[in-house]
Amino acid sequence: MDTLPSPRKRLRPAALLLALACASAAASSPELDQLQRQALQGSASARYALANRYSQGNGVALDRERSLQLYEQAAASGHGAALHALSRHYRGQTGAAADLPRALGLLQQAAAKGHVPAQLELAFAYLNGSSAAPRDLATALRWFRQAADAGSVTAQCMVGDFYRDGTGGVAKDGKQAHAWYAKTAHADAPCASKSQYELYRLYEAGHGVRRDLPAALRWLQGAALAGNPSAQKALGQNYARGYGVPQDATLAQVWLRRSREGVAPHDDHEHETRSFSGPRMAASPFSR
Repeated sequence: MDTLPSPRKRLRPAALLLALACASAAASSPELDQLQRQALQGSASARYALANRYSQGNGVALDRERSLQLYEQAAASGHGAALHALSRHYRGQTGAAADLPRALGLLQQAAAKGHVPAQLELAFAYLNGSSAAPRDLATALRWFRQAADAGSVTAQCMVGDFYRDGTGGVAKDGKQAHAWYAKTAHADAPCASKSQYELYRLYEAGHGVRRDLPAALRWLQGAALAGNPSAQKALGQNYARGYGVPQDATLAQVWLRRSREGVAPHDDHEHETRSFSGPRMAASPFSR
């Protein structure tokens, strides 16, 4: 006597048909059809958008080979984001064998096309230095400045550091450093608390601005509350010796302990350049 399949087994064919129907509907969506038509007509933007879909399996079957072909076609038309995607591919981020000189060349092309993420990445590559991109602070500053002018908050924070230290071919200039830090101190970005801490240092030292200890401490407290470890440590030390605040051993210990508690809400070492001879930036994308 035949036995009936379990309810789970009976449902499998129906579930499979439903999944195929959904996939078919997604694959024939008007938006996807339009992208495919535009890509066939030579649109670099459409080719880039389709490449992203194939690389992620978004509405189409995952196909990295097809994705790479589309990125290459879009890049051949000078599409900055596609050039950047190819740079990451040849850096080994998609599992392919790395070709760092080729990756750097593509990144330079993407940056020259005005693609801000590529400009920022290239600036960090030259700031850190590697065999493929030797350390060059002047070139790093040039790309940081271009990304900053295009609105990158991280780049704006970095430009402030160059003027603070007088590196990359610019003179030490507290006023310029202040302008860049003030521009980013209230931004909704990880480096905002770093800029707040730098404003504390400028006002505390009177570097580029009139010395103003109360203003300095306001910036320091804001940076400490935002999770900046350097600010938390400085605030703890100030409470320990009563510098600008009432001496308070308990608060001193609280802030000093917080400064050592793991990673802050932002990743401070990604943009911290306390000294260019001190802790380095996050590892260069071209390091091996």
